[in-house]
Amino acid sequence: MLRISWVVCLLASPVGAGLAQTAPPTDAALLAGHHTVAVLPFEATVQLMNMHDLIYGTGPFAAVLAQQQQAAAPPLDSAQQQEQLRVAYEMQWLTLQQLQDRRPKHGYRVEWQPVEETNRRLLAAGIAYEALAQQPLSRLQQVLGVDALLTGQVTLYQPIPKSMGLALRALGNEPLLYGPSTVPPSQSAVTLALYDCANNRQVWQFDFSRTGANALPPMRLAPRLVKAALPSLPYCQSKKE
Repeated sequence: MLRISWVVCLLASPVGAGLAQTAPPTDAALLAGHHTVAVLPFEATVQLMNMHDLIYGTGPFAAVLAQQQQAAAPPLDSAQQQEQLRVAYEMQWLTLQQLQDRRPKHGYRVEWQPVEETNRRLLAAGIAYEALAQQPLSRLQQVLGVDALLTGQVTLYQPIPKSMGLALRALGNEPLLYGPSTVPPSQSAVTLALYDCANNRQVWQFDFSRTGANALPPMRLAPRLVKAALPSLPYCQSKKE
């Protein structure tokens, strides 16, 4: 089954860094057999702090109050669910768009299935977004008619609302846009993975993270992600091919 390992450590790598785990030689034959690849909707976690989430006060009771508030946190409301769904499909669409816009000089060895076709086939098969990660690779191969899947997991985390962060920087006589600051930054982390459908194997992975105000919008995140991932993507053709 398509079980996506969802352990992401934010700030585990430097700002804007990408870490690729390339396929071992034993997977070279599997990659060579790929002709069509689909990009799935991303698995998205969005944690944006709202003003009403902030706890004011200091002293020994502040920490206890914070723990109680966290323990009593309600399940995701419909607005947050919709935001995560929006990010999931926006990252799917933008990632494929960037892969096409940044097409290597000698092209790809595979064809990328259009996002519209991928999502149309999933809908026709009755596979909802919430059930996507539990689908066997063999069924997704049959439904989508592809040899491989490119999956994505994205976490967007904003510890302090942007407006409050700017205010705190101003109060602390810190640079408003750039430079060191005591205000915790926004963070994003993305994991891309390639799966071989026929053999039920993961054959490639790329981890990417960024911090700062520009780390959250998918329109800014996706281009940086694809630019960093392309050099290790096993589908880029070399001149001799």
